[in-house]
Amino acid sequence: MKKHSPLKIAFGAIFFMSICFCLYNFEAIGTSLKLSRTKHIESLDFNTTLTTTTNLSSKKPAVASKTGKQPAPTIDPKDLDVEQIEADFPMGYKNPRSWFLPLPAPDEKQLLQVLTTEQRELLPSLGSQAQLSKKKLEKINSFYGINREGGWQDHLEILDDDGLAPLTKWAQKYVYDHQHPTSCEGKKFYILEEKARWYGLGAAVRVIFRELELAISVGRILVLDPKNPPGGNLVGKDCGKYRGRNASIECLLEDITSCAAYATPENSVREISLGTVIPGGNKFVPPLPAVALTTYMKETGLAVTGAFLRYWWHAQMYAYVFRPNRQTLARMVEMRTNKTLHTAVDTGVRDEDGNGKTHSVPFPLPPSTLSIHIRHGDKAIEGRLISTRDYIVAAERFVLRNPISYRKRAFVTTEDPSVIKDIKKTTGINPVGTAYSNPSWYCPFQNLRMSENRTDAMIMHIMQLWMAVECDAFVGNRNSNWNKLIDSIRCTLMDKCRAPYLDAGYSADWLHFP
Repeated sequence: MKKHSPLKIAFGAIFFMSICFCLYNFEAIGTSLKLSRTKHIESLDFNTTLTTTTNLSSKKPAVASKTGKQPAPTIDPKDLDVEQIEADFPMGYKNPRSWFLPLPAPDEKQLLQVLTTEQRELLPSLGSQAQLSKKKLEKINSFYGINREGGWQDHLEILDDDGLAPLTKWAQKYVYDHQHPTSCEGKKFYILEEKARWYGLGAAVRVIFRELELAISVGRILVLDPKNPPGGNLVGKDCGKYRGRNASIECLLEDITSCAAYATPENSVREISLGTVIPGGNKFVPPLPAVALTTYMKETGLAVTGAFLRYWWHAQMYAYVFRPNRQTLARMVEMRTNKTLHTAVDTGVRDEDGNGKTHSVPFPLPPSTLSIHIRHGDKAIEGRLISTRDYIVAAERFVLRNPISYRKRAFVTTEDPSVIKDIKKTTGINPVGTAYSNPSWYCPFQNLRMSENRTDAMIMHIMQLWMAVECDAFVGNRNSNWNKLIDSIRCTLMDKCRAPYLDAGYSADWLHFP
């Protein structure tokens, strides 16, 4: 009998054990795949209510009713957390507790019958408290230039510091004084000409303030080129006549400086390199504002990040550049108080076409109204588009979690006509929320009848932004310049910075955008 060497015996033993190990693993993998496949099928059964054949609670086959319809799937509450029950998995789920039942709305007619005459006399004064307070109405009027004696600096003084972004009043005065010095003699200038004629209003304002912050950093005053000024394509060619200059964004907004007449080829430049900006700080923020905010934040016990510093400063820049002038404000008020330009829709009361019942729109918008700006269109070139549904879901979840302070009432703006059509037919997405608020959405819209006058068309867009800032909570996507503008103006030219802002998009798309 042939003897085998110890090496061959060891090798054979290892080979035999490897085969056994593989067979064992194959069996385990098969079992795992089977379980995984079962769970996957169960999850599909939950999400596809029309084709489900599995009862998730009992794990037994569902039996079709005599009508041929499949019963709705049920969900074991132990498998879900509170947020999922409230928001993510409303379909087919019913809380088994006896107290979890919809309550009937009060019958006002019956209740009035049991009130005394004295009690009924109280009702008008109590109902009036649902309107804006006198102080808030004063701020909104000043925001539109109504009954305001002075300029934007005077408007800022009536705002509450607690509702503004940090150091807003100081920052706005700092920029204003830089651009409007006591004397323009001996100053140096940076002349800015049109760089992108295809930009919309939000992007054009952003371009201007980016150049303004560079000018401030190197000690120059920004002046818009009188021959080729930025924003000339946004307005009618005749809009500059009454100002004795070419059409520009300054037809709509306050003059960016009082020293434009002092700029000459000898004391001006037309380009500023980032390399000339003082090192050691944020390339977007001039030295003094950067140190000022850092000092302020130290007193709060918090540190300043580069992203926070830039976002704060850009909000200040938006506010300074985007100050409608007297003529624009007067036209905005005329449009805002024109009831034919505005329609509110109750999506729960439908007409023959499936659209909601229409109502008039008050001025200002009622308290607790949400602003929703849905940016679609060419924004897909720069980032991911957010679906209309995602905006509504964000708004409904917020209302659900704040049932006493907010209602399903929203001022919706968009450049996509299909969005308006969809929302007019959308009662709601999350049925759980109907137990805590008005069942359907009440949405004021602005009827954008675009005039042949390009200047009026731009004023309409500014009025849309001002109407958004009338609101008390905000839903948007900061990847959009217009949403950034809404976010900035509410924190600087109005004291609503502590009002909720719900971003329906992705932070990664906008957080480090320059």
